[in-house]
Amino acid sequence: MCCKKNSILIAAALIVVSVSSSFAQPLTGIPEQARKEPTPGQWRKALVGGQLGPWFTSDLGNDISTPNTRLDASGTAFHLELFYQPNLTGILNLDFSVGAINRGDMRIRGEGIEAFGNATLYPLSTGIIVYPMAKRATQQLQPLLKAGGTLLVGTQVIEVIDNYYGYGFAQDSRTAFGYYFGAGANFVFSPSFALTGTIKYQHAKFDEDLFGAKDYSGTMVLFGAAYMYR
Repeated sequence: MCCKKNSILIAAALIVVSVSSSFAQPLTGIPEQARKEPTPGQWRKALVGGQLGPWFTSDLGNDISTPNTRLDASGTAFHLELFYQPNLTGILNLDFSVGAINRGDMRIRGEGIEAFGNATLYPLSTGIIVYPMAKRATQQLQPLLKAGGTLLVGTQVIEVIDNYYGYGFAQDSRTAFGYYFGAGANFVFSPSFALTGTIKYQHAKFDEDLFGAKDYSGTMVLFGAAYMYR
């Protein structure tokens, strides 16, 4: 009888140990190491996000050949940019972006001619971005420097409503190569989210007129947000 009682006690103890060990395991089956919180800061992280802000063009460079003809256009328009910044090594990230800016209503006025329409630019950029303080994981404000090259695609829509030859409508496109450089800072809210701010100069000069102008170069002031991950 004593041996039988001992066997029952041993079996019960084994059941208790087995149940306890099963509860000690993660319920999701994910290893403990894989369930750690994301690393704070920007160190060796990729960023994907978007920015929006004004593009200030100091001089559209009226290149219309007729002296009595002028181009009326706003010097400011809003630019939308989507970016992807994969980490290259340490504080260096690659900088890929695609943007779009519509110059809004533009008008050509002159002797015997009046035309209106708009020009739209699509900058496709590739470069390098440096986060010099990225290794400081606890620093929320992360300054940045960036520079690179740009393929510019420009489209124009022109409707001539009064000239010596009558009514006319034209739609065309141009391409050019440019460059950009700038600086800014990200404000890191969490291990996976940051607000972004950048001041960037974009060189954008075409060999041929794009709605009466060749030089659309200017300065952008952009604000946005980014998702960060390893």
